Amino acid sequence: MKEKRKEFLVILIFLLVILAVLLRAFNDSSYKVEPPHKGKTTLTRSEQRFAKEKQTVRVSIDKELAYFEPGFLEDYMDSIMRPVGLEVEILPNKEKDADAVLAAADEESRSKIDQIQFTAALFQVKGSLFIRNDLDHGKERFQGICVKGQFTDQEKRSLSYAGKPVDLRDAATIADAVKKAGQENLDCVAGDQEAISGLLKQNGLQDEYENAHVELYKRNICLIMDGDDAELYSILNQCVHNADLQVLMGQAQERWFGTSGQLVEAGRYKDAASLLIIVFAAVFCTFFFYYQSNKNLYNELTARMDQLTASKQEMQTTFNGVSYYMAELDPEGVIVDINKAFLNYVNRESMGRSIWEVLELPESSRTILQEMLEKTRNTQAGTSKELTLQRIILEINIFPILSPKGDVEKLLFMASNVTGERMAERQMLQDNKMIAVGQLAAGVAHEIRNPLGIIRNYCYVLKNMKDENLQEQAVQVIEKSVDTAGDIIDNLLNFSRISNKRIETVWIKEHVDSVIALNRGMLKKKQIEVRVECEKDFQIRMAVESFDMVFINLVSNAIDAMESQGELSINISLEDQVCFIEVTDTGTGIEEEILDDIFNPFFTTKSSTEGNGLGLYIVYNELQKMNGKIHVSSEIGKGTTFKVTLPVRREEEQSE
Repeated sequence: MKEKRKEFLVILIFLLVILAVLLRAFNDSSYKVEPPHKGKTTLTRSEQRFAKEKQTVRVSIDKELAYFEPGFLEDYMDSIMRPVGLEVEILPNKEKDADAVLAAADEESRSKIDQIQFTAALFQVKGSLFIRNDLDHGKERFQGICVKGQFTDQEKRSLSYAGKPVDLRDAATIADAVKKAGQENLDCVAGDQEAISGLLKQNGLQDEYENAHVELYKRNICLIMDGDDAELYSILNQCVHNADLQVLMGQAQERWFGTSGQLVEAGRYKDAASLLIIVFAAVFCTFFFYYQSNKNLYNELTARMDQLTASKQEMQTTFNGVSYYMAELDPEGVIVDINKAFLNYVNRESMGRSIWEVLELPESSRTILQEMLEKTRNTQAGTSKELTLQRIILEINIFPILSPKGDVEKLLFMASNVTGERMAERQMLQDNKMIAVGQLAAGVAHEIRNPLGIIRNYCYVLKNMKDENLQEQAVQVIEKSVDTAGDIIDNLLNFSRISNKRIETVWIKEHVDSVIALNRGMLKKKQIEVRVECEKDFQIRMAVESFDMVFINLVSNAIDAMESQGELSINISLEDQVCFIEVTDTGTGIEEEILDDIFNPFFTTKSSTEGNGLGLYIVYNELQKMNGKIHVSSEIGKGTTFKVTLPVRREEEQSE
């Protein structure tokens, strides 16, 4: 804690030092508090005599600087020459009559140094690009404007912004360029930075364009004269050297434009000590922050690595501790890692072998597992299926393990032995069937008694009637009654047998009628009218025995819910390859508070002798296995509707 406090104090002290130096530098740079001249200009007697006789220095402005306000330049140069008693007169377009030319000291002028002389720089001009604030960056080329002759053709062709070329048009003056840019909504203006800034403000365009800080050029502006004018050159050069150009330029700009941009660079060695302090403090703080950030980064990285190691150990412990059979596979299904439970199950060397080889799957199951692996790789989503190995049923889940790039790097194989659960479910389903058979027994017995009575009667006819025609009719009636009794017994046996989950194709309405026939005795006893509505019968592939279990339970519950002379409505429809079956009764209804509980196991509103609370639980689970759904709506005193939704399987689909 103390060490961190010391570090904080050191940083705070250096920041205060930097702030103090910057404030001092800012105050020192203000032209309002500095004297306009740094020292007295000392001239020789001949130079003094020359200046007294000369009085006025005639200056011509180079055409490249024609965009500058002549009065501003004259005012600025007057303030520089005033200490020696000279005044400046601007001669527009009269270079031959001028004593000196105000121009940029470029390479061409420097190559003629034996013929001409030039003073120290009076000011500096910087070329920049001003871009519209609402620039459309989707354009392939930007349209701009500049002063004619300010850029060469080569410079224009090479100009670009944000990686896209800029086409520059020419204008007579910088004022015209700025004005046209505003009128025509051009993308940019290129030229002198300070001149464009001032003109944008004058034209009310300062909010529409901003400096992109693209340095197009940087030129020193000097007074150039013939090499023969030695005395004039000496006087002018001394005036420039001794004048505080920053202050004088700022004063001139404020008088003419109301602004004080920097056209003059500060002296090379001014405030060297302050600059050194700032540089030293900046370097120190940079290294200090670099060291501190690296130290913090190292500590954080160490902590993260410790957490990662602990997390990895926890994951490995969990991986080996769960009872699921788990393995990490590469995308092709080869085992990379395996947990203890799985290793104990297979009891053989597994690393580097394919998962289907380790499990010793038959060809059909191997194909199914390979399809699951391929589907998980392609869809990057988990897949789940059950596979039977001899007498063991395995529930297999495969999940993708993604790399940081989002690709499937590995696959997680999870399997659990669900043989006991499936056997228990199967037994529970069979028990429920037996309960349903018991409930149906009375009705079925009554249904069988009817054809038996008919057979008894016609046997009497056969014994006592000698008419061959009547005997033949009696035999036909007896045969029909036997067939009827046989159908009733077959339906009951088919319903009561142990389920094999075989998928069959059936005509749905015809099949529903046959299942209802099992309840005909109970329906007649309670005088319940049955109405089956199906606009057009259609075929559906499904696990028939599961459907029978679902439908028998729904019909039995509907019958139990009605006292007598009720109505049982069954509506069958097909829409978008989905089968809808609605079972509606006119019974007592179900209370809204318990609607969410009726599909829970062992939940029942009947007495212990009438139900075990597994009927609707089995209905819900069997429909889930068939990829179906069930929805219930009820109103007390009016009845209940169960709506079953089943997908219509195609003929070519195989059993799952």
